Amino acid sequence: MKLFATDLDGTLLNRDSQISRENAEAIQKAQTSGMKVTIATGRVYSDVVEISRQGGIKTPIIGSNGATIHDENGERLFHLPFERETAASVMKWLEDQHIYYEASTQMGIYAPISSHETMLAELERVLGSRPGEDVERMIRSIKKHYSKKDYHRVTSHLEIPADAFIYNIMAFSMNPDKLQRGREYFSSRTDVAMVVSFEHNFEMQHPDVSKGNALAKLAAHFNIAMKDTAAIGDNFNDVSMLQMAGLGIAMGNAEPEIRALAKTITLTNTEHGVAHAIHSLLEGKPIAPAQAETTVTEGL
Repeated sequence: MKLFATDLDGTLLNRDSQISRENAEAIQKAQTSGMKVTIATGRVYSDVVEISRQGGIKTPIIGSNGATIHDENGERLFHLPFERETAASVMKWLEDQHIYYEASTQMGIYAPISSHETMLAELERVLGSRPGEDVERMIRSIKKHYSKKDYHRVTSHLEIPADAFIYNIMAFSMNPDKLQRGREYFSSRTDVAMVVSFEHNFEMQHPDVSKGNALAKLAAHFNIAMKDTAAIGDNFNDVSMLQMAGLGIAMGNAEPEIRALAKTITLTNTEHGVAHAIHSLLEGKPIAPAQAETTVTEGL
C-alpha cells in the first residue's frame, strides 16, 4: 500500500482523545518506509493540526469529512464548502428545533448560545441518571472542546462572518427523539449529505463531500492508484473511504455494520489498532486477528 488513510476519533485516538505512542511510532515507520499517511476526520483542520502536534506526527489532513484537504505543510489543496443559503437553512432548522450544532469554518467553530444551554441540560440529565466513567469522560472532553481559542459562541447563524467558508455542520443531542427527527429530515434532503460519526450526532455537508471522494483526490495528487490505498475507520462517516480504498479496514471497536462491510478488521483503538494494521501491512502479514477474521467472513 502506498497511501494509508486513518480516521481520528474511535480509531487513531484512544479513549482520552490522544494519539498513543504506539500509533505515532507506527505512522512514523510507515512514512520512513515510503508510505504516505493521511488523517481523514470530521474534525476541523486546525483541531487536527493541534492533535497531531501533541502526538508527534505530521501528515496531510482530510478535514470536515472531506470538505478540506491540506498537505503536511498546511497548504490547502482542495475545499468544497456549503452554498451559504443551504448552510443557513440547515442551521435555522436546527435552531428552530433547539438542537445544538457546530458550524466548522476556516475561521474556527461557531455554535449558538441558546442550544448550547439546552445541550448542557441534556448532559446533566444523563449524568445524573447514568453516572459512569464514559459519561464523565465525555463531559471532560466537551469542556476541553469549549476552551479552544477558535471556538466562538453566537446568538444565531446570522452572526457567522460572511466571508467564512462553512464546511460542516455537526448536530449533537442526548435526546433520542431529536436525533431521530434530525437524521430522518436531513437524510431526505438532496441538497446536503448527512452522515453519522458518533452515537449522539449527525453531520451535514455539501452533497459532493465525503471522505472517500477526498481520499481519491489526495491519491490523484500523489499519483497513486486507488487500488494501492488503504483506509481504516470505525463509524458511518468512514463508509465511503472504506469502500473506495483498495483495502477497507474496520477497527475492532467499529459499529457492527462497519465491521461487516470492511475487507478486514484490526484491533480496537485501546489496543492501538492503527499501529497493528500498519505493521501488518509493512510486514506483509494478515491484519485481522483470528476471531475478527471469522466476524468478517460472516458479515460478508
